[in-house]
Amino acid sequence: MFRLLFAVVLLSVGITPVTSAQPASVDLAPRALAEAWLDAYARQDFDRMRSLMTADTVFVDPTSFEIAAVTQPIDWRGPEAITAGIAAWGMDHAVYTVDRSYEASGNVVFSGHIDVVYGDGASSQTFRYPITTIIRVADGHVVEHRDYTDFAGALRIAAPD
Repeated sequence: MFRLLFAVVLLSVGITPVTSAQPASVDLAPRALAEAWLDAYARQDFDRMRSLMTADTVFVDPTSFEIAAVTQPIDWRGPEAITAGIAAWGMDHAVYTVDRSYEASGNVVFSGHIDVVYGDGASSQTFRYPITTIIRVADGHVVEHRDYTDFAGALRIAAPD
């Protein structure tokens, strides 16, 4: 009864409840576009990433600004700066584990952790970073990727499957 009442309230204010039974979007609505973006990012598919951006897309992680021992500040604008910045990390691929996500006003929020594999083969190293990622979508493109990464909480782990 409570779920039904909650769904009615959400629908009355224009919010569609997300259930696991919903079919995948084929028209690249904000959630589908954000998921396609994260997939391309995790696979390091820079051509696909470029196809989803605008000339003014922003990739920023304000939590990176004062930790030079981990990374240079992540604050890039435009497809070439974004893909060059990501490529410089030496990341082979990543695996997102999303504990919670929601969509509101063109923003898709993912919260969980990301396992990042740097290098390949026997010399690769994998780190798990707690992270919240917000993808802002407008006019069928990713206009902003914003990460809040717990760099201090990163753990070295065995490579994901």
